Amino acid sequence: MTRSVPQRGSITIWLLGLGMCLLILGGLGLDLWSALVVHSRMAGMAEAISTAAASGISEEHWRRTGEIRLEPERARRLGSDLAARHPAAAILDSPPQIVVDSDRRRVTVRLQATARLTLLRLVSGRDHVEVSAISVSKPQVVG
Repeated sequence: MTRSVPQRGSITIWLLGLGMCLLILGGLGLDLWSALVVHSRMAGMAEAISTAAASGISEEHWRRTGEIRLEPERARRLGSDLAARHPAAAILDSPPQIVVDSDRRRVTVRLQATARLTLLRLVSGRDHVEVSAISVSKPQVVG
């Protein structure tokens, strides 16, 4: 009967490999979390801007006809004013795109920002990822 001799140091190598895997997964999680935080802030901001812009209805047209239509310039101004005061405005790469549809019944807001990468930059060769958010609002008269 032969006895097996334990291999000395094999557990050390195994633990070092496991530690490296955990560091890599932690770095990937950090990069993913960074992008999700940026997207979450932008989504809330896009919704707030589109809601503000959707309140730019043509009151004169509504009183005359009872039909709700947006005034494109007023909607853009209301949305831009809110965007300038929003706490998350600093993360944006460019001013928000505020577009009133041709039928003047909906407003679309598009935002662009950048999330910095840490570990993924070693794999992808890029130091950032572009994140965007879109929100569409339609004005309604309540009451």
